[in-house]
Amino acid sequence: MAVLVWSERDGVLGNSIRSGRRVALSAEKYRTEAEALDQRLDALLDMAWHALAIITKHENGKARFNSFEQVWVLGRAVHVSEVMRHEAMQAEFRTTLWQALTAKAWLGVRRDASRDPRWRELIPAGKKQWRTRTDDKRLDRAYDFLEVDYWLREQQLQDAGEVFGWEFSNARKLYVRPTLRAKELRSTLLHWLRRQTPDVREFAKIAKSNDGFIMFVKALNKRFPAKGPGSALLPQHYPEDELRAIVNKTLDDARDKHFSLKAEEIA
Repeated sequence: MAVLVWSERDGVLGNSIRSGRRVALSAEKYRTEAEALDQRLDALLDMAWHALAIITKHENGKARFNSFEQVWVLGRAVHVSEVMRHEAMQAEFRTTLWQALTAKAWLGVRRDASRDPRWRELIPAGKKQWRTRTDDKRLDRAYDFLEVDYWLREQQLQDAGEVFGWEFSNARKLYVRPTLRAKELRSTLLHWLRRQTPDVREFAKIAKSNDGFIMFVKALNKRFPAKGPGSALLPQHYPEDELRAIVNKTLDDARDKHFSLKAEEIA
């Protein structure tokens, strides 16, 4: 069907009904359903903000937002609210919902047009690409952080945070490799990480480097490629014990190779 997307121009609020990533006059016939969904999004954003307020750390009385926590609470709220099952979302792309959700959160506008500036805190500071790419042919890219949000909902916050070192960019590095998206793989990766020494765990958190987390992702991607030899079976196709053995060996080999090379450099 369609969703309602809020906008603001020269301080004046407005909205339009969008369907299939476009503004279409024909979508107006679904305004009743879209407005009902918009009201549901009020509760979703309230839920997400209250969850974020509980877990956010403060320094000198000021909140220090962690982008990983921000995206996790929003993705979990989308899941818990069950808005994907709403009548307005029948036969719609998820991207259409993301358009409605991000604009609503950024503007902080409720169904009755009152404002709630707290909702803007749910959008990580570096995830504003959607504001300038609403007509781009690669529109999905502008909302890919919400796709990662929704994917992260499959694990509890503490578990997901440990897997990715509380770094959103690490989560995205795994997500963009479709063969590695299975929850089973993340659970096995967590099991491996919890059995490593502190220096290995700290190394695995590194996000902005060719080392760190990406090194382990590349090793796993080589073991579970998208095509060619070895691509027939994905992580979720293996029994738990067998998957754990495969992942342990893959990551152990990557770890040992890296640290042995480092030792040689020091020597």
